[in-house]
Amino acid sequence: MHHKLPTNTTLYGKSCPSFEEPKIIGYIGYENLMFAKSVENKQVNLDLNYLREKTVLKPQNLDVKLDELLKFLLQNEIRLNLCKNYVIDNAKFMCYRGLMTCIACTPYEKKEGWRLVAILFKGNIYLCKRDTEEKRIQKQNFTKEDQKFTSWGYKFEQYILSESPHAEPNPNLPLDENKEFSLVFKTHLKKHTLIYGAEMDGIRCDKTSVESPPHINDDKDVIINYLSKNKFIELKTNRHIEFSRQERTFRLFKTIKWWCQSMFAGVNTILCGFRNDDGVVEELKVYEVNGLPKISRGFWNPNVCFDFLETFLTYVKECLTTEIRNKYGERALNKIHALPLISLHFEWYPGSPVRVTDNYVHEDDPILPTWFTENFMAFRCDE
Repeated sequence: MHHKLPTNTTLYGKSCPSFEEPKIIGYIGYENLMFAKSVENKQVNLDLNYLREKTVLKPQNLDVKLDELLKFLLQNEIRLNLCKNYVIDNAKFMCYRGLMTCIACTPYEKKEGWRLVAILFKGNIYLCKRDTEEKRIQKQNFTKEDQKFTSWGYKFEQYILSESPHAEPNPNLPLDENKEFSLVFKTHLKKHTLIYGAEMDGIRCDKTSVESPPHINDDKDVIINYLSKNKFIELKTNRHIEFSRQERTFRLFKTIKWWCQSMFAGVNTILCGFRNDDGVVEELKVYEVNGLPKISRGFWNPNVCFDFLETFLTYVKECLTTEIRNKYGERALNKIHALPLISLHFEWYPGSPVRVTDNYVHEDDPILPTWFTENFMAFRCDE
């Protein structure tokens, strides 16, 4: 049996684990890179319903798992010198930023539980979120009203972002919600190494002059250097805050997620469009990410978020160690790269500790497809 991991806020945050500035090591969907020319506090009139009937919607039931990240790892394993790891302490975590944000916010989460799978394969650990039963039902009952709120966020991006640093945004174009640009980062949280994908909104080009981006066929290092030297911005929409209850909800639940998301992607600035109930953005407000903990003091503590995430990653490694020891014996702990794929299922619900369950079989719901397992790290590589 695996021990449970408590999530009480009082147990975490006495100190903050070291967190390295995330380093860009790659990109996905470079053709969809966008730019923000105007980033300022101002009154506006942006109708988020404009041309909604022509929008190409993003399917709500899409289960992307880790596919795009796995393709990236497969295509870049030699360039990044990704090697097999022999002991669990050196295992790298591979995941998406959304999962990291979800885990980091757990001590303060009051409504939504989560499920995730951890897979040990060739000495690295892959983390992937799965739907809870509540989330599955929510997706099944997804209404036109829910779709409208989702689409508003994409339309807001179209009002703010343009396809080049020198062009103006064009909200008259048909909107395709499936177009995404992501960065792949590498960072260290205390002793843990993480490689993760994060969808990015756009490069800020209002403060300094930004050159046109390199051609998509240019050398990857040239493109990565361009992306690394520029500053990205995060775009958000929010209902106008009119009452103290809305203000409390904003500071308790919204700002913590904004802060975590931004920290994991090295983003310093958020532009929020405050809208009315009809979907018209009437005010733009700029938030500096470093200032979010200050305006939310008393509601959440950033040290708790990072401390819990680091503790959870340690917990995953401890549970995998127990699993290896029980299945393959003590000696196997020095050659984890040679073990068959091992998976563990973690779940958490508000008011409860994190626990490991048997509710997952990789063959029934493969996170790592055969095109990845049969080809990734097929060559011998020692670290």
